[in-house]
Amino acid sequence: MAGKIPRAFIDDLLNRIDIVEVVDTRVPLKKKGKEFWACCPFHNEKSASFSVSQNKQFYHCFGCQQSGNAIGFLMDYEHMEFVEAVESLAQMAGLEVPYEQGQAPARSDHGHEPMYNVLQLCSDYYLTQLKQNQVAIDYLRQRGISGEIARDYAIGFAPPGWSNLSGDRKTLSEAGMIIEKDDGQHYDRFRNRLMFPIRDRRGRTIAFGGRVIDPQDNPKYLNSPETPIFHKGSEIYGLFELKKAVQKIEQIYVTEGYMDVIALAQYGVKTAVATLGTAINNTQIEKLFRVSKTLIFCFDGDNAGKKAAWRSLEESLVSLKEGRLAKFLFLPEGHDPDTYIQAHGKDHFQQQAQESSTLTEFLFQTLLSQCNVRSLEGKSQFLDRLRPYFSQIPLQSLKDQILGEVERQLSVKLDNRLLKILGETKTLPAEKLKLPEQHWTPTRLAINLLLQKPSLADHTGTHHDLADSDIPGINLLLQLLDFIHEEPGISPQNLLDRFRGNEHERHLYKLAAMQPAMDDKDSIELMFENCLQQLQKQYIHGRRKLLIEKLQSGADLSEIEKQEHKLLFTKH
Repeated sequence: MAGKIPRAFIDDLLNRIDIVEVVDTRVPLKKKGKEFWACCPFHNEKSASFSVSQNKQFYHCFGCQQSGNAIGFLMDYEHMEFVEAVESLAQMAGLEVPYEQGQAPARSDHGHEPMYNVLQLCSDYYLTQLKQNQVAIDYLRQRGISGEIARDYAIGFAPPGWSNLSGDRKTLSEAGMIIEKDDGQHYDRFRNRLMFPIRDRRGRTIAFGGRVIDPQDNPKYLNSPETPIFHKGSEIYGLFELKKAVQKIEQIYVTEGYMDVIALAQYGVKTAVATLGTAINNTQIEKLFRVSKTLIFCFDGDNAGKKAAWRSLEESLVSLKEGRLAKFLFLPEGHDPDTYIQAHGKDHFQQQAQESSTLTEFLFQTLLSQCNVRSLEGKSQFLDRLRPYFSQIPLQSLKDQILGEVERQLSVKLDNRLLKILGETKTLPAEKLKLPEQHWTPTRLAINLLLQKPSLADHTGTHHDLADSDIPGINLLLQLLDFIHEEPGISPQNLLDRFRGNEHERHLYKLAAMQPAMDDKDSIELMFENCLQQLQKQYIHGRRKLLIEKLQSGADLSEIEKQEHKLLFTKH
């Protein structure tokens, strides 16, 4: 969606907006020194570690490492989508968002307005039909569903019969509400079913789920097909209703059915959602994690439930960033959230959720059950099976905890050889702790200085020769230089925004938030120039060493390498 708003407008917006004003209206800030501070709104803490920089126009928490610009803050704090955040800031700045091709992403349904209208008419029709059908009303009462909850979720009823819906036939067909036959006739897709509208983030009806009330009918659940405005893999049932009902969302219960969501809401658990007849994917998980830091996946305790849970685990791994928690609640066989909360009540259900397995606990329980780790072969098998999951986790602190658990469960002391089996290229945590907290290598310092003042690169070459070196972080530095050379005059906030969604985004914000010690006699320009000189020396030293080792091994140098060897040894 971001691509539908011109990059130039986003840059201009970030340059006009003062992030201190954006944050301060939501989280009161106090100025200390150059920066503004508060207790972090994204994790519990007693002393303020949440910093907002007016000069650099971004926020960073030194506790949980959450960071971003004004757009990112609204997405994280207000649970907005990207376009919503841009529109909100534009309104604050008195600007109109100039969508590409003259149409807003929020209205990327241009040309589909008739479809939204006809789906809303269908929803209204189903609501009217529910009020007139005593069998459907009795069914809801038997399931313990009140009129209030039925109203909140706009539950309706599709009556028996083949041709109840009226309206533009073409639009009804495109919206998936009627099915066209080869002979030119058509019939209603949903008949004699409870109807659950699926609504988008703006509350518009985009599809339906239908459940039978007669146990003889099949299939039990029927969903709308994919349409131009409905894509099962990106929508979540109940998310609109959840945001509307709950101000502060501590955790979200992810279930497998509409009735699970409805039943939990009936018992006061109004933060439940459901997938739309398919296994959950990472797009949906990311969407939910933007709303709450804790997701609790609720499944039956049978094999099918465990299989669905394992799929959810696989899809969650890459989303386990700072502060996020995925848990897995397995209900007794024969129960789903609907029947379980009816049998045991809200308090017991929530207590079970609190005691549910974390993702790593579920991961270890499953893999340990597959391997006999008392044998050497079993230990090796366990590490082999753990590797593909371990390598996907982006959060190093969580990976370090997993390594500790591996040592405990396998009764081994991890060395670099075993780490290599897991695909972990970093040194052991104990070795990393030897470094000071703010260890300024020339690369890190150069990146920090560029993020403070991008114009430092104006009179600097590309230094692409350094790409051949093995200096840690050098490719990221070169990428920053390329961005600045391509866009002279780019501001610090715009430069950081170029890395939105990039694997280096969090690391760059963390580096930008750090303040290197600066001597009054030293200018930022001299510091940057010194960093580049040191990096050039490191590169020359590395190349010399490589060429010498090649000569000592008895290998011949190519003509280019001979020239390089001669040139390098004339440099200091």
